Amino acid sequence: MWVLLLPLGLGSALLPPGCRSGVVEVERSVTAVLGQDVVLPCRYRAQEQEQVVQVTWLKRGPTGEGAEVAVLNQQHGEHVLEPYAGRVLRRAGGALEDGAIILRNAVQGDEGDYECHLITFPLGNFEGRLTLKVLVPPLPILNPGPPLEEGQGRTLAASCTAEGNPVPSVRWETEVRGTNATRRSAHARSASVTSEFFLVPGRSMNGKSLTCVVAHPGLRHEKRITHLLSVAYLSDASVLGHTEEWQEGMEGATLTCLGDGNPPPAYNWTRLNAPLPAGVRVKGDTLVFQRPLAAADAGDYVCRVSNRVATKEARANVSIKSRVADNEVRRVDLVSASVVVVGVIAAVLLCVLVVVVVVMTLYHKRKTKRISEKYEEELTLTRENSIRRLHSSHGTDTRTQLEETLQLRAESRQGSLRGDSLRGTQHLLRHGECHRGGGVTPVPLSLQSEEPEGRSYSTLSTVREIETQTEVPAAPLLPTLAGKEPKEEEEDVAAVGGDDPIKQAMTHFVQENGMLQAKPTTNGIYINGRGHLV
Repeated sequence: MWVLLLPLGLGSALLPPGCRSGVVEVERSVTAVLGQDVVLPCRYRAQEQEQVVQVTWLKRGPTGEGAEVAVLNQQHGEHVLEPYAGRVLRRAGGALEDGAIILRNAVQGDEGDYECHLITFPLGNFEGRLTLKVLVPPLPILNPGPPLEEGQGRTLAASCTAEGNPVPSVRWETEVRGTNATRRSAHARSASVTSEFFLVPGRSMNGKSLTCVVAHPGLRHEKRITHLLSVAYLSDASVLGHTEEWQEGMEGATLTCLGDGNPPPAYNWTRLNAPLPAGVRVKGDTLVFQRPLAAADAGDYVCRVSNRVATKEARANVSIKSRVADNEVRRVDLVSASVVVVGVIAAVLLCVLVVVVVVMTLYHKRKTKRISEKYEEELTLTRENSIRRLHSSHGTDTRTQLEETLQLRAESRQGSLRGDSLRGTQHLLRHGECHRGGGVTPVPLSLQSEEPEGRSYSTLSTVREIETQTEVPAAPLLPTLAGKEPKEEEEDVAAVGGDDPIKQAMTHFVQENGMLQAKPTTNGIYINGRGHLV
C-alpha cells in the first residue's frame, strides 16, 4: 500500500506562494522471508524545478528511539551504518527521487518500523513509514514412535513438529486408519506445532506410508515428510507338498513350510520321535528328499517358524504307499468299475425292453380298436343298403328269393341246424369228400361260421357280393357245361325240393376232379374262398 505524505517541519514554511507540495510513495507493510533479500521502497514525486538532495533511512526501536540505517546523499554518495554494513545498498542509481534500499539476507532481528526521510530543494523535508515483517518458514521434523507389533493396543505411530513465524499448520495423509492429536507452543518470535498419529497395529499396515504435510505462508509449496510403517507380526505356519499319491520309489518329493512375518522368520525342520531320514536336506523353508521315497520315510514332520515376535509350528503326517498294495487297489478298482458298467448296461437294456413292450401293447390296442370301429360302421351301412336293394328288386326272381333267404340267415344267430350245416360244408370244402357214381352228396351250406367273428365277416362278404352282382348284369362265372341248359338247372332245383333251402342250394354245385364247384347259372351264385354261399 502506498502512502502519500505531505512535507513537515520548516520545509513547509519555505514554500513559495501558490506552490503545491510533493508526494512520498511508500508501502505500509513489507514482508520478508528469513534468509532472503527484501526491498524497502521509498519514492518521491517532485514538482517542477524541485529535486531531492538527501534520503535517510531510520529504524524505530521498541521504545520509540530511532537508529540510522543508511544515508543517501546526492553529492557524497551512500553511507551504511553498523550493524547493517554489507547488507544494505541502494536499489537504483541516479536521482534520489527513488530512495529505495535492499536489505539482504533478512533475519528475524530486522523486523520493525522503518522511516524514509527526504530533504528536497526548495520545498523542504518529507518522510514515509513502513513496517517490515520477517517470515520464518518451518522446518518440519518427523519422529517415528515406538516399534509396532501386531496385537498391541492404541500406539503412537509417529509425530511431526513444525516451528515458524507465523504458526504453521500440520496434517496427515495416509490410507491407514488412525487418530491424531495436535499441540502448540509459543516462542519469542515464532511458534511451534506438534501433531501425533495413533493407530492399532495390524499386519495389513506393514509397509504402508504415513505422510506429514506442513503448510506456511513463507513456503511456496507444502512440505511433505513420508514415513513407512513397520509392524512386526508372525503368521500361522502350514506345510504344503504331501499328497495321498506318495508311494515307494517316487522321486522329487518335497515338503514346503509356509509362514510369513516381519521381520522375516527362520525355519526349522524336525521329525517327531525320530531324526530326519538319511538323504533328506533342508533348504530354507523346504525339506527335499534327494532320493526315491522309501517306506521308512513315513512319519510326522514338524516345521517351526519363528521371529522376534513369536514362534509357531505345523505338522505333516507323511504316509508312503507300497507298490503291492497299490496294484491290488487298482485291480479291485478295475473289477468294481467293470461290475458297475455291466450293471448300468443291463439296467439300460431292461428299461428299453419295458418301453418297447409298453409301446407295442398300446399300439395293438389302438389298432384293434380302430379296426373294430371301422368294421361296425361298414357293417351297419352295408346292411342298410342291402335291405333297401332287396326290397326294391322283383319278387318272382329266383335270385331275389335266394338273397332274402341269405339275408335272413345272416341276421339269425340261433339254431342248431345252421351250425351243423356250416360244419358239414366247411368239412367238404376242405377235404373234397364227394362221390362221382352216386351223385353229389348233399353239402349243407351256411352263411355263418362257428365263431362270431367268422359269422360277421361272412355276412359282410355276402352282402357286398350280392350288391355287386345286383348292379352288374348277370354273367356266367364259369363256362357253360356242354349239354346243360338253364332250363335243366331249374328242373334239377325242383327235383331236389323247393322247400328245403339246403337242397335248393346244392343244386347249384357240381363235382369236378374231386372238388365241389358252382354250376354256371344266370343268377350269379357261387361259393367264395372261405366256403360261404353268395
